[in-house]
Amino acid sequence: MTRYCLFDLDGTLTDPEAGIVASLRHGMSAVGLPQVERARLRAMIGPPLQDGFLRLGVPPERLADAVRAYRERYTSGGMYENEVIAGIPAVLEALVADGRTLAVATSKPAVYAERILAHFGLDGFFAYVAGATLDGSRRHKADVIRHALDVLGAPPEAAVMIGDRREDVAGAAACGVRSVAVTWGFGEASEFSDPGVIAVVDTPGRLLEVLSRTTAAAPPAN
Repeated sequence: MTRYCLFDLDGTLTDPEAGIVASLRHGMSAVGLPQVERARLRAMIGPPLQDGFLRLGVPPERLADAVRAYRERYTSGGMYENEVIAGIPAVLEALVADGRTLAVATSKPAVYAERILAHFGLDGFFAYVAGATLDGSRRHKADVIRHALDVLGAPPEAAVMIGDRREDVAGAAACGVRSVAVTWGFGEASEFSDPGVIAVVDTPGRLLEVLSRTTAAAPPAN
């Protein structure tokens, strides 16, 4: 049995679009950039914040200012402009009852992820919340996953990563961890072509079915 289940947060456990998009707009406005269409901002949900701002045209020398403004808006309420994906609590409850150890592995700063999980009553399901550091020194998904595995003492072959973006499946593969991709988040089907993806699922119920029958196996080739 795959003992350890690592979950992405944004787009996998919760739908944070409203709060993140508003906070991105605030960060861009703070450095004098014009607003862009919502679709471009939505596509930034998942990858590290610093990387997203650079893709949106924030000059490197103003990156810290954009991040600061984003976090001001986000921590003042944006993080709670969010909702739990219907069916996810039942999945988490069933996995814990089945003896799985659950953790969160997110590119969001861990301090924010912990607050969001507590706010929505999901914190009790997780043995650990692995996330980015506020200074950005740990923010890419592979680094976050390695950190989670180290803290949990989890062998890569006994773990599976569940996420909705390319960063989730690629980060897992880089760590020798298999992954399950979910389609209710912010990714596109083309993002899930990595050979380490054992399934692509479109409902939480289907996710539980896949995880319930997933057993330890050889990790994907890096």
